[in-house]
Amino acid sequence: MKLQTNALSRAIKFALASTATMGLAVTSVQAEEADAGAENKKIEKIAVVGSRAAPRSVGDSPVPIDIIGGDEISKAGGDDMLELLKGSVPSLNVHANPISDAASLVRPANLRGLPADSTLILLNGKRRHRSSVIAFLGGGINDGAQGPDISVIPSIALKQVEVLRDGAAAQYGSDAIAGVLNFVLKDASEGGSVSVKQGQYYEGDGDTTTIEGNIGLPFTDQGFANLSFQYKEADPTSRSVQRPDAQAFIDAGLQGVRDPAQVWGAPEIKDDITLFGNVGLELTNDSQFYMFGNYSERDVKGGFYYRNPTTRPGVYGGVVRNVDGAPARRHLTDEAQQAAWDAATPTVLVGSLDGYDQQLNCPVVEIQANGLPDQAALDSLAAANCFAFNNILPAGFTPFFGGNITDTSLTIGTKGEFTDGFLKGAYYDFSGSVGRNESRYFITNTV
Repeated sequence: MKLQTNALSRAIKFALASTATMGLAVTSVQAEEADAGAENKKIEKIAVVGSRAAPRSVGDSPVPIDIIGGDEISKAGGDDMLELLKGSVPSLNVHANPISDAASLVRPANLRGLPADSTLILLNGKRRHRSSVIAFLGGGINDGAQGPDISVIPSIALKQVEVLRDGAAAQYGSDAIAGVLNFVLKDASEGGSVSVKQGQYYEGDGDTTTIEGNIGLPFTDQGFANLSFQYKEADPTSRSVQRPDAQAFIDAGLQGVRDPAQVWGAPEIKDDITLFGNVGLELTNDSQFYMFGNYSERDVKGGFYYRNPTTRPGVYGGVVRNVDGAPARRHLTDEAQQAAWDAATPTVLVGSLDGYDQQLNCPVVEIQANGLPDQAALDSLAAANCFAFNNILPAGFTPFFGGNITDTSLTIGTKGEFTDGFLKGAYYDFSGSVGRNESRYFITNTV
């Protein structure tokens, strides 16, 4: 009988303890839910980039989003909007690539160390067209990339810049692996501003002049037309040191070698003109018409690679050498003859004015121990009706490479909310966009 009493007593004690524990757990959960509800009421909702859903709360957003206002950009004082963004957004780079063929003419954006075509560029939330340049010499990170040229967007036209510093490929596709940059244009219907900026580098070069303006106009009582313009010119910069081969020619007494022979720095920009327009009109309380676009054109000219007067193929580098006492061309198909040709004294390129088949009858101009061509052999070319570029450009030369960049775009659309039918409450956005970027290249001071 005593055993049964003890068992019953223990059962009652266990039941009471379990009930107390469950009560405490329920009270704790209710307290946490109340605290969470209080916190949720304090969280303000913000618009984010990378979602088709309605605006989400901060608590729902798992990625970092930077919003840089237009006033913040304009107050920074610089004349290069891209450099200002680099200083405001972590992991954002906008490279300038000297002596990089067509890559020197445009400035795409890089996020998180990925190529330019892995960063999606939006203008007012619409996809921006790519530039016409596929970077062949893109500084490593952009080699083979084809990103949009964001240097055509003036800072005075911007209301804000939204930067999603995380992958958004699930939303936009593979060109948003690195993230998204959304440039939002000003939409004021009144007011305006004009600014003139002048800048120079501490080295005393790169003088830059920027004239820009913005004006907001009413487009009927229910809309706006916001217009912006920018005119910019920039002198080239040089952060060069003399090339070792060019310095060797100077030390050997060759006249006319430039110092520096090859300029390394920012290119010259002339007649950089940009026009931007942003138009909006409230059609009804639930629908809006919008239109925006741009026209931009500029001329860019930069340095290029020095043409060495003894080794540059096709201009100076010889293809005929004295092999076993007789002139001989390269023999790329015969290893033994090619090895003998490689071991012979280098020469400069000589051509016969009587035709290719007479080239072996021309004097062979060898490179001497001081690194210069044999002057006596050069002087004998005219009598043999032969020719070498060393006779007219003995110090080599450095071309200038540049191009004309033209960028245009136009987007027209309407957006709003359905108020009737089974789609009631759903949002819509119908639009069409066209964009074009054209590059025309030129090279001067060359042969």
